[in-house]
Amino acid sequence: MHGDGAHLGDPFKVDGAWYRGNLHMHSTASDGAWPVERAVGWYRERGYHFIALTDHRVVTDTARFRTPEFVTLAGIEMDGFDPALDSRYYLLGVGMRRMQASSTEWSREEAGQRVRDDGGVVIVPHPYWIGWNARHLAGMAGFVGLEVFNSVCERTQAKGDAGAIWDDYLDNHGLTWGLAADDAHWKYQEEGRGWVMVRAPELAPDRLLHALRQGHFYASQGPAIVDVRISPDTVDVACSPVRRISVLAARMRGRTYWAQDGSALTGIAHARLGAEKYLRVEVEDTQGRRAWTNPQRV
Repeated sequence: MHGDGAHLGDPFKVDGAWYRGNLHMHSTASDGAWPVERAVGWYRERGYHFIALTDHRVVTDTARFRTPEFVTLAGIEMDGFDPALDSRYYLLGVGMRRMQASSTEWSREEAGQRVRDDGGVVIVPHPYWIGWNARHLAGMAGFVGLEVFNSVCERTQAKGDAGAIWDDYLDNHGLTWGLAADDAHWKYQEEGRGWVMVRAPELAPDRLLHALRQGHFYASQGPAIVDVRISPDTVDVACSPVRRISVLAARMRGRTYWAQDGSALTGIAHARLGAEKYLRVEVEDTQGRRAWTNPQRV
């Protein structure tokens, strides 16, 4: 479910401030090792602006932790077996108003619809880890995006990077956003290794949810993307110091730029080839940490 307003997928043209958040994490209310207070407090103490605690099959109440500088969104990780897919599914629901729990008897479509009907957004978590490909995603209605990076899946099984699945979907099916999350279970040193930077007019639940629907954010493991400007002829990128900047597009129409001789890149001007269908940017620093912009139709 994407919006249809101005600057779809482009947070760099939106007025407001940047807010850092994590939209996938767990506590002892499901299979996390830390109690709610400690889990939520970890993010608040490190300067995050918002979180969604997404325990399995239950919405854990985090309202008591909200302050003017720290927003908590209702969250849940739903799962079940969908005969239409002949596959198990996992979905994140974020920002619901009344939902308290999910059922494994729900189909994937029913689970997603219940979240949307309750005012929330649906995100596909760890698609590589669960064995999904672009065709699984193409048959699903109303999700705002997928996790292009999931820290715990990368730490435990090297299956956290869903970039190829994302591009396959963008090449062949349509537009969807890419998020990073740590999926913290507090067991594998995965916490704090993936988040989203949301651009919004103010730190408020409705503003954050609107920004997620519109694609007004980028995903990161560490690098900052300062600006991306797409014109008919060029893609101009500004970022924190990195060793690689990649412009990705449909099929083979992108290009990667590498820092030379131990220096760092803080920007590029990429000459467009034309007929790219979509454009997105990925950067990587010297520690191998990446950041991803959302795709824009061109």
